[in-house]
Amino acid sequence: MSGNSYRGYSGSVERDFEAYRSTGETEAERRRADEARADRARRLETDRKAVVAKSAKPREVRNEREVYDKSLVHLQVKAPDEKAERVHVVLIDNSGSNEKIANHLKSSSGYLLAVLKAIDPGSRICFVYFSDHCDGSRIWQAVDYVAPDETGDKILHSSIRHVVGASGGDEPEAIECALWDACDLPFGHVQDRRLYLVTDVVAHGMGMRGDDGCPRGRDWHDSLKRVHETYRSFEVIGSGAERDYAELQKKFITDKKRLPFDLIDLSTIPSHEHRCGIVGNALLFLIARHQGNQTVQAFLMTLYEKWLKEPIFGANTDMNAREAIRRFGKYLEAPEDEIQKMIKIVFS
Repeated sequence: MSGNSYRGYSGSVERDFEAYRSTGETEAERRRADEARADRARRLETDRKAVVAKSAKPREVRNEREVYDKSLVHLQVKAPDEKAERVHVVLIDNSGSNEKIANHLKSSSGYLLAVLKAIDPGSRICFVYFSDHCDGSRIWQAVDYVAPDETGDKILHSSIRHVVGASGGDEPEAIECALWDACDLPFGHVQDRRLYLVTDVVAHGMGMRGDDGCPRGRDWHDSLKRVHETYRSFEVIGSGAERDYAELQKKFITDKKRLPFDLIDLSTIPSHEHRCGIVGNALLFLIARHQGNQTVQAFLMTLYEKWLKEPIFGANTDMNAREAIRRFGKYLEAPEDEIQKMIKIVFS
């Protein structure tokens, strides 16, 4: 993801998203979808040819002066507004080992909200940056629920400017406490609540070396039980490169039938830069998945086109983008032939 503005992303995503997602139930819908996909095919052909040249150019940096507004800093989480249909709560490991991932998510706030508006416009999203008990007030830095619109973009961007990095203590982080505290957030009237965890490690007591334990005496089993009583779903994005830690992260998914779907393991991606580019899109993929496979297909179509326009994978962007999108396909709950049909449409 780049530093482009919310407005720039919102315009390009909304241009075709509904046509890509269309079921084609009417003649007008089918015609609109066919026209949008034909236009997209022409753009893809052009963008594929330009990948090498584009990858040599520096990526755009967002002009922060256009969006930062001190009066819009919202660091206290309050109940979502009355129009909220569902809430997405994202817990982001803010410790030193996950610093680059956390910072990339901060700098990508405009993109995240612009795509969220296309995927789930009635939702509200809350970002919580957490670390370890030794970090004092930095252990829990939360940004209030925001709507996926231009005002929400300014609130989110202005607020995360005040979220500071943390060092962490022992090798695990206070995830057992972050999960517990996430269940105490105000939800107001909203019953459809979704929780996401982005981390490169696990909680205290889950088997990591150098574990000094939770000073509050909290057990991660109890925290997970409370999460499932509070939220409709819980999904994890493993953002680190350590295979041993990725194996331990499987413990987060207590229903083993959900393990193939609810833990996105990025540890097999050796490049830290590539993991940075994928982790935010992994979050959007999970949110899209809750809206159905038509929405997932539309998201992956816009994502593939975006990656060609902004080649984060360098000269090998087309190959690596295809690989990343096929990896997302593994987390879809659908027959294999339907998944392959979708992937073919994404690349066509």
